Amino acid sequence: MTPEQQQNISQYLSTQLQSTGPFTFTAFTGGASNLTYSVKDEKQEWIMRTSPPGTKAKGAHDMKREYDLLSQLHPAFPLCPEVVLMCQDEAVFDRDFYLMKPINGIIIRQQLPDIYQGTDLSLLCQELVNVQSRLHQAPTGQLQRFNKGPGYIERQISGWIHRYLRVAPEQDLAPPVISWLQKHQPADKRTYTLIHNDYKFDNVVFDPQDNTRIIGVLDWEMTTIGDPLMDLGCSLAYWFEAGDNEHLKAISMMPTYLDGMLTRDELVQAYAEHSGLQIDDYHYYYVYGLFRLAVILQQIYYRYEQGQTDNPAFKPLGQVRDLILQQALGQIA
Repeated sequence: MTPEQQQNISQYLSTQLQSTGPFTFTAFTGGASNLTYSVKDEKQEWIMRTSPPGTKAKGAHDMKREYDLLSQLHPAFPLCPEVVLMCQDEAVFDRDFYLMKPINGIIIRQQLPDIYQGTDLSLLCQELVNVQSRLHQAPTGQLQRFNKGPGYIERQISGWIHRYLRVAPEQDLAPPVISWLQKHQPADKRTYTLIHNDYKFDNVVFDPQDNTRIIGVLDWEMTTIGDPLMDLGCSLAYWFEAGDNEHLKAISMMPTYLDGMLTRDELVQAYAEHSGLQIDDYHYYYVYGLFRLAVILQQIYYRYEQGQTDNPAFKPLGQVRDLILQQALGQIA
């Protein structure tokens, strides 16, 4: 944000939060989708979420949708953030944004924090799966506006294919993956639940006093109501294990391949035990998750190629996309 934008937002927040300021804005780095800032005055801290500048996919980065969902979900699933206010006034900022209360704790990113030395890492995996299962069992009565009815699997497959084709690269590994996903869709007969759609280690917060207990779940921008195994597949797409390709482990966003972490098979078994769902074969959902991740990466890389963002962290995403598609092709083979 420019200094002028920060000044405009500060004036707005002074009124809305009954604070005299001054406000400081600190961007969180490492994200590739919505933008997140820490906003502080002399006494309190809030988290600000807004969309990136530039052209965005239709329906993506909808701050009002995310704000409404969290407002309605928090009473039933208090591990999600508590929202504070929503701003859609272009005189304040050129993009919608909302504020929420922070959830302070441990977030596991690319490197395992030192606090976990000597910890049984399988406990982290079990807790991750347990909370995902609890999320899938959260009441959805107040959230039915997010339920588009039967056909969730078909909508997801066709939707992600459509998004990919709009930004597809010239040298493209995706066509056989697309064809396989279209031909092998499972029956859409499972009871729909609340699903996060980006559930992984770096979107949960662990308790510093009890470092295997999750106290918060972050980044709800893609949350909806649908097939819970599609959500599980999205989570598995980020789960690189010890026996995977070395290049995949090198680009891993989380240390899921370390000794002591569950394998994908073990993760699925743990989910089945926590959720009570029978899972005979999860590979379709895993390939879907990999393809979906490849689409997200390509959308970001396309924006970089078009000059809509100059973030140097996005430069290698074309190569990462191809590694993910190769993993999907290996699963199909």
